[in-house]
Amino acid sequence: MSASPHTAQSARARTIDLVRTGAIAGVAAAICTTAVAAFSTAANVSLEVNSQAIPIGAFAWWTLVGTAVGVLLARLLQDRRRFTIVAVVALGLSLIPAIVAPDDVATKIVLVSAHLLAAAIVIPRLSRRLAVGS
Repeated sequence: MSASPHTAQSARARTIDLVRTGAIAGVAAAICTTAVAAFSTAANVSLEVNSQAIPIGAFAWWTLVGTAVGVLLARLLQDRRRFTIVAVVALGLSLIPAIVAPDDVATKIVLVSAHLLAAAIVIPRLSRRLAVGS
């Protein structure tokens, strides 16, 4: 049995809406996390992991990558509650390297803060675009 044209069009519209919402939220989050990195560097936080400096641009890049993964998850799960649970679990897992890898406590705080800031911007916006409960 194939999907009706209306159903296919509706799914396409939902996908476009998720991508648009994710793009806007991702860019906003990338700007914010990059600003956190820039301000931290200006405040003499090393932002080094294993004696390698994290480039400030990496904050924007990885925020956009994380947002793209979030959009994909939202599209696949299509349910607000499931998406939120999976996204929060993924956020928790993403914090592990941010906590374990840097030797400097200030760097750990900046990395964890950047993760939480990006998640606070992206997850609710994507979640609002999903159906409630199934």
